[in-house]
Amino acid sequence: MVSYVKENGGIVATIDAALKVRIKKSGGSVLSISSDKIILEPGKL
Repeated sequence: MVSYVKENGGIVATIDAALKVRIKKSGGSVLSISSDKIILEPGKL
């Protein structure tokens, strides 16, 4: 999944903390749910 995001970009929905960090470092964004709110965390610019 991380290699796909590196090549193509995109948004990944996950609650896995380690995967969130890897996706954001590779340039992708992360969509997650916290306290009944949808949160979009952008990757590095």
